[in-house]
Amino acid sequence: MKSSTKQNIQLIVAFLMVLISGTGGYLLLEKGWTVLDALYMTVITITTIGFGEIHDLSSNGRFFTILLIFAGLGLAAVFLTQITKVIVQSGIKNLYEKRKMNDKINKLKKHTIVCGYGNIGRAISLKLFELGLDFVVIDIDEEKLAEAEQRGYLILHGDPAVDGVLLSAGIRRSNFIVLCINDDATNINISLAARELNSDIFVVARGSDPAIEYRMLRAGANTVVYPLSLGGEQIAHILARHAGVSDKNDKVDAVHEVMGYSLRIFPHYDENPLKVSDAIQRTQALNALVLHRQDGTDIENPNGELKIVHGDSVLMLVRNSDPACKLQSKIKWSNDLLLGIPSIDAEHRVLVRYAEDFQTALQEGQGHEAISRLFDRLLEYTTSHFAREEAFMQKREYPDIEIHMKEHRRITREVMELNRDKRYIFPDSVDSFLQDWIINHINNTDRKYVKYLAAKNN
Repeated sequence: MKSSTKQNIQLIVAFLMVLISGTGGYLLLEKGWTVLDALYMTVITITTIGFGEIHDLSSNGRFFTILLIFAGLGLAAVFLTQITKVIVQSGIKNLYEKRKMNDKINKLKKHTIVCGYGNIGRAISLKLFELGLDFVVIDIDEEKLAEAEQRGYLILHGDPAVDGVLLSAGIRRSNFIVLCINDDATNINISLAARELNSDIFVVARGSDPAIEYRMLRAGANTVVYPLSLGGEQIAHILARHAGVSDKNDKVDAVHEVMGYSLRIFPHYDENPLKVSDAIQRTQALNALVLHRQDGTDIENPNGELKIVHGDSVLMLVRNSDPACKLQSKIKWSNDLLLGIPSIDAEHRVLVRYAEDFQTALQEGQGHEAISRLFDRLLEYTTSHFAREEAFMQKREYPDIEIHMKEHRRITREVMELNRDKRYIFPDSVDSFLQDWIINHINNTDRKYVKYLAAKNN
């Protein structure tokens, strides 16, 4: 337990003891007093409010009051000061985080505003992030926004139908707004507000009832999309492919190839440095074109002796006829991963199973659609798991929760970057990342709070 937390608990206990002692003292010394009378007299005495005696005090009662003032006055002052300090510090921290987020939003131009972070808004945000486009998520649900913030998205809490909220999201500097609210009337109101604030903005609205599409268009929407209809078409395409019927509109989603060559990305997630030459050999690439450092600097045509450290990545030139490198190891669940916390262990089992499914899809060379779906499932579950794990640690006052949450943010950021470039990533790199993402995180970072809980319970 943190020393500050321990001191606060001791202070609260001492303050309660003074209240109990004062109340009991008045009840013993003064006749005819109720518990409420004694408690009230104790509170106004130690806080020096000075309302006066609620009943005439005896000589013993007045002498006891003098002792109570000396015993409780300083303690009450410290107690009230500490409460004020906690409230002010919490408010300053929240204000700082909010201002930091607003500063980032104020710097955006030609960005997209996503209204609503439900299933549709989450999918749109993920794709915008993959494409490297700037966007802001607006939602009235703080829990949904907390998930979006953990993924590294810019967020804004509020009702997107309110002009002030849209202005805070930079609607006058934005090019697009997507209305993902699961209510046509609300989307119409947001469309009207958006069009009034920015007449040139492109409005895409989610629709559920085609009968009122004309109203959305009259309200300012440029186009209306029906997710249920699109889902039905996607299911039909899947059935057609399995039935051997081709669709001329289907697009081949593959890595771009020129004269039998293509580009691949080798991100390095291992904590041990690796030479560029070793990375070329491991991936069976022809050459390393660019070494991208974690700090954003690039080294073109890097020397083979240069070291690649955790977070760096290398752009490789590969021959498509060369056999793809295989995963070095298979992630599997074992009892060595058990932490002894049933709820957390159950979620870790699911994570490992999802990782196994994803690795299997890579090894079997399944299509990009199947691999993307499995990766998105793993990403979704990890984000929600991190949130529940942080709530678990916060409830138990884990002292190093900030460090643990920082590790969660790092992993989430790397997941998002990997997801953005997953079609260009070597399977070997994915294997290394999954080991760091799941296995190493459980065995190293998670076991730290398990040790804390064990020591706390002893």
